[in-house]
Amino acid sequence: MIFGLIPNLHKPELAECLRDVVAWAGANDARLLLPPAAVERFPELSDEPVLDIRPEDEIGTLAELLVAMGGDGTILAALRHAGSRGLPVLGINLGSLGFLADTSPSHVTEALDRVRDGEYRVEERMTIEAHIRVKGETKRMLAANDIVVDKGEYSRVIDIDAEVDGEFLKRFTGDGLIVATPTGSTAYALAAGGPIVEPGMQALVVAPICPHMLASRPAVIPGHSEVSLQVRSKHGTAQITGDGQERIVIASGDTLVIRRGEHVNKLVRTGLGLPFYEVLRTKLKWGFREPSERS
Repeated sequence: MIFGLIPNLHKPELAECLRDVVAWAGANDARLLLPPAAVERFPELSDEPVLDIRPEDEIGTLAELLVAMGGDGTILAALRHAGSRGLPVLGINLGSLGFLADTSPSHVTEALDRVRDGEYRVEERMTIEAHIRVKGETKRMLAANDIVVDKGEYSRVIDIDAEVDGEFLKRFTGDGLIVATPTGSTAYALAAGGPIVEPGMQALVVAPICPHMLASRPAVIPGHSEVSLQVRSKHGTAQITGDGQERIVIASGDTLVIRRGEHVNKLVRTGLGLPFYEVLRTKLKWGFREPSERS
């Protein structure tokens, strides 16, 4: 089997985890695709016969499964490499407790054993895409978590006129607007006061960022809906970002349409990770009382 490795080279736990994966591959006749930057970081890996050094943009086209080694951001990057091929992604959590990773580095070889033996399931997550009109051209942006329209580097608020399926929703005035998938409901949208949506649902979260009116509240709409946004900025520009990893600057008056993506993301679940609601309880400290200095 051919595994594509997407590592976060800044994680201190990566070296040991990589050694475990390489040793497992050697014992199981597997082939590992690794980006050149990883070998530059760990030159001792250059002579490993199971490794095939490939540019990152080739890994997603040659692998049968991707292994993301890092935090949620690394898994999002791996999902981008998976692209329209719909490659399954196994997340090994080298960061703090995240929402997307399947297992910890201490169980990486057991997770690979289960993948080898077919003892895993694939969890499908909806994606979104934006079609953006910029200078008469239409650009396409894909995202697993969210597409964000914000004021960019300026401190002045912007106005965003939002329609849902052709029906006017409202004008949002503030720092910007987030349109998130259920996966992204626990990311930026949560920090903006949005609701938590179970990741298997088909829904979109529309959440304002620092709204200038108290009546501006987040909304949940059907996953098949189409959200049309027109941006009006007194300083002339705004920006659109996808998953915090892709950025497009637009002019005041430009429009974009956000809808469910054509493909789904696939996350490998080996049964070694925490269930979604347990991650919520742990990460959000549900049921825990904060210590207080007051008696």
